Amino acid sequence: MTGRKMSSPGEVIALLNLLAVDGIGPGTTIRLIRECGSAESVFDASDSKLRTIHGITDRLIAPLRKVSAVAEAGQRQWEAAQEAGVEIRTYWDDNYPQLLRELETDAPALLFIRGEFQSDATRVAVVGTRRATAYGKRAADELIGGLRGTGIHVVSGLASGVDSFAHEAALHAELVTEAVFGCGVDRIYPAGNEKLAQRILDAGGALLSEYPIGTVHTKYTFPQRNRIIAGLSKAVIVVEAPARSGAQITAGLSIEYGRDVGAVPGPVYSVMSKGTHELIKSGAALIESPEDVLALIRTISPVAEEKASIIELPFDLPQEERRIIESLDATESIHIDTLAEKMELSTGEVLSRLLMLELKGLIKQLPGKYFIRA
Repeated sequence: MTGRKMSSPGEVIALLNLLAVDGIGPGTTIRLIRECGSAESVFDASDSKLRTIHGITDRLIAPLRKVSAVAEAGQRQWEAAQEAGVEIRTYWDDNYPQLLRELETDAPALLFIRGEFQSDATRVAVVGTRRATAYGKRAADELIGGLRGTGIHVVSGLASGVDSFAHEAALHAELVTEAVFGCGVDRIYPAGNEKLAQRILDAGGALLSEYPIGTVHTKYTFPQRNRIIAGLSKAVIVVEAPARSGAQITAGLSIEYGRDVGAVPGPVYSVMSKGTHELIKSGAALIESPEDVLALIRTISPVAEEKASIIELPFDLPQEERRIIESLDATESIHIDTLAEKMELSTGEVLSRLLMLELKGLIKQLPGKYFIRA
């Protein structure tokens, strides 16, 4: 399957069948397909071949041989997705998000997607407690509102509280936002967020899940979806969270995956600040402004690094970004305040544009907020 642009319907159905086998999850599925070449080949592999694969024992091989028990599961799930207009992307497809693929066997073997999903977009996750306060709402509104015009996608879980505030703030700031579910993408949870989910879709966003159409949520599926939120994002921002919260789990996964984590400080006597303060004490970045968020995710992507040596400006570069880069020199740096004054723009607006240029590999930031052309 390596190098294939898109998995065939037959392969996707076989993959769905494989995931329906008792005891076989995404990680085991990925290992099996790496060794056997395809999901269809897994069912045809000999017992001796399967035993050579790490983690595969007779306990897992036995249900694989009972193909009849799952033979119709994949076909039903495939047809349900087609009828619902839901796209299925597999770990081996070219349009599967690369950041998520980097999780290796921790990545979902496939994604069910409603809406439009740009796999290579720059994403930041904003998460927190379901019992958010007015303080948490204001923080989400201001942090995400300050990202207007950056092209950054905001990822969260559509839960009540901070998740909902994050999606709402992104929509208000005209940013694409995406919700990751702990159930099938046909089941909006909580039900009170049905209108919000539709607005996300109407604004060009997406609803994602690794679970087939019709799957109901359980207490186990939400922690599983947290790894997808973390894996999709360059950074995770925790707005409000009590101690030992789900948001802290997401933050912990982000650290494990090599992502940056930021946390918003809160009132010292608020229970909803305990989790964020613990994260800050443990080394999470202190997030007080949109500029802090931008600084956290300004690392140049591999695609941008590859393009960094190109001198010609892209023909489709936005006018303001073109003006900024034309004001920069390749040998002499300029401070952001000087550049903002020269451009007659606010420092925040210039910083947002500079981030996008840095992500495209066209400029470099030096210590002290000085910038030069790459």
